[in-house]
Amino acid sequence: MIAFLRKIRQSLVSTGKIRSYILYAAGEIILVVIGILIALQINNWNEEYKDRQQEGSYYYKFLEDVNQDQLLLEKLVAENSQRIKYSNQLLQLLQHEHPERKKVIFLLREAISKIRFRFRPSVSAFDDLKSSGKLAIIKDLSFKKQLLNYYAEMEGYGEILDLVADASLSLYFSPTKDFIEMGFQDIYYVRSELDSTLVNINKLKSPNYPTPAIRKQLMSEAMFHLTNNARKKELYNTMLQEIQNIKTILTSKSKLQ
Repeated sequence: MIAFLRKIRQSLVSTGKIRSYILYAAGEIILVVIGILIALQINNWNEEYKDRQQEGSYYYKFLEDVNQDQLLLEKLVAENSQRIKYSNQLLQLLQHEHPERKKVIFLLREAISKIRFRFRPSVSAFDDLKSSGKLAIIKDLSFKKQLLNYYAEMEGYGEILDLVADASLSLYFSPTKDFIEMGFQDIYYVRSELDSTLVNINKLKSPNYPTPAIRKQLMSEAMFHLTNNARKKELYNTMLQEIQNIKTILTSKSKLQ
């Protein structure tokens, strides 16, 4: 093709048809420009296709991360329900005239068991997208905003949950507490470390357990832990709804790919 065009150009020059040559040259330039524009457009189409394919793959990755968030949250909800149950049982036990101290201390401990287990959203797909510098491949600006809000809100809820948990733990391990009178020596892992050759275990027992002051303190703690776990339950329910909302969007977008 190039050789053919060269022959035409040489023929026009040799025959002195300058006007025809100029028109021919202009036409050739236009053809070259058109060819370049077509090539650029094809390249743009290819890049756009790759971006759309990559965008679709990220929707699936986001959905996988959100599913992981849901599994973790459901586990934390189940543990929180157990703490609420133990808090209620502790309040019930303390309403008895002579509650068993070992049972009291067991329920008090279980009322805060695993309360500090943290929730943080899975962000592997989001971090991967940011580090690649390709946030722009997410064309749906409304969805992008929802996704950013989701991660920000989940992070915020996680911080509130930590504060609630820390409040219960601070009360449980308060340095002003009389741990012996409370009965911490009856916790199984504490009892196993008490050296009976050095410590007279019997002297750690209170004959009038619980005293009115200790009963009042224990009931107050039980109610405090119940309140905190109820607060965590409320937050968990809100977070589960947020997860369901973003899952619905991601599922819909994944099906469109």
